[in-house]
Amino acid sequence: MKWTRVEWWLPKLLCLIVACALWVYVMNEQNPMVENTYTVPVETRDLDRSLVATNVPNSVKVRIRMPRSDMVYMRSDNIKAYVDLSGITDGDYPNTPIRVSVPSDETVISVTPQTFNLNVDTYAVKTLPAKVQAFGTPETNFSLDSTKVTPDTITIAGSSAKISQADRAVVSVNLAGKEKNFVEFDSVNVLDQEGNTVTGLDIMPSQVKVAVKMKEEMKTGNLPLRIETRGEPAKGYKVGRITISPPVATIRAPVSYFEKNTTHTMNPIDVTGASKTIRQTINVPVPLGGSVAVPRVTVTVEIEED
Repeated sequence: MKWTRVEWWLPKLLCLIVACALWVYVMNEQNPMVENTYTVPVETRDLDRSLVATNVPNSVKVRIRMPRSDMVYMRSDNIKAYVDLSGITDGDYPNTPIRVSVPSDETVISVTPQTFNLNVDTYAVKTLPAKVQAFGTPETNFSLDSTKVTPDTITIAGSSAKISQADRAVVSVNLAGKEKNFVEFDSVNVLDQEGNTVTGLDIMPSQVKVAVKMKEEMKTGNLPLRIETRGEPAKGYKVGRITISPPVATIRAPVSYFEKNTTHTMNPIDVTGASKTIRQTINVPVPLGGSVAVPRVTVTVEIEED
């Protein structure tokens, strides 16, 4: 009876072994193990709020072995790379390991870099005025007049060592080819006393609004005064000679004014219904953004019989 039972179960056992072997073979052939490398950001965990960790790599390369079917769904977001900083105080920690966690079916083959030299410093905050650093050559005869930064102060935060290096917060503005006022948004850069960028700081805000006013170079020159009449004299009369005293105005104005004008035009004299000579003292028009040396002149309009 025993032999009968053994003979009965032995073929079943052999079939089971063959089936398992066949399943493993098929799975390896149809869904083999493959390897792939992912770039994963590095997190810092459980660090005291009064401290800040520096020198932590921004990311690591993680090589993972997994079934080929899993690779279709695997993303770098599924992988976590982190540094455990629980119980850490300020100081230097050489060869600090970077830990990696992956889904249960995957195996980590390598992490690059696997360790790094960690520095932990106390956390500090500092406020700096925002200053404009202009570069580039404006349009001919134009230059920078003034700038306004909004907001005009910048808050920086980070390790005490980095904060102590920070000397100024600057905003770079390009004036190349500029001649008109303009407004733009620019990034803030924190520099040390030698003008080198201080990295690894939180800058708030990281961008500011900059309003730039341009000004044109001024020139002083003499231009002949020119005036016309308006209206018609009385019947039987006509406009004769017109004289201006002094006939030339000394004007200070933007360079472009002298490039566009060979005379300085005054407001017209009204001769409507006039039957005799008109003599008036009138104001000399002031160019936009300029001035005149003699603000008033005397104009004589002779009215003659026709």
